[in-house]
Amino acid sequence: MSALGGLGRGIVLAAVVLAGCGDLLQEPDTGIATMITLTSVSGDDQTGAPGQPLPQPLRVRLSHLQGGTTGKLAVEWVAVSGSGRVEPRYSFTDADGIAEATWVLGPQAGRHRVEARFAGEVEGFEAEALP
Repeated sequence: MSALGGLGRGIVLAAVVLAGCGDLLQEPDTGIATMITLTSVSGDDQTGAPGQPLPQPLRVRLSHLQGGTTGKLAVEWVAVSGSGRVEPRYSFTDADGIAEATWVLGPQAGRHRVEARFAGEVEGFEAEALP
């Protein structure tokens, strides 16, 4: 067997292992892989004026599958309907695993939707812009 053939199989094996990891994160100090969940805490189902920020921030929690929280991880906030925006676009979790952002509704009245995203996990928020 050539050295290149063995190297090729090693590269394929590494790619298969990495592809199967999904939402697993490896903690640097322990080397233990852990599943992270994203959960809505507050800010869903609010009402506000078109083009204005909602009164309460959007809040999500990142937690280890074992129940512990995860600080200093970035959550992405994306306005998916209603032409609004979320500030900041990325927010970091605090020591309790909470990330927070302000939702500014789009200019049109009606239902609007924002998603919080982390490593394939998605949590949705809806709001009504009143005329």
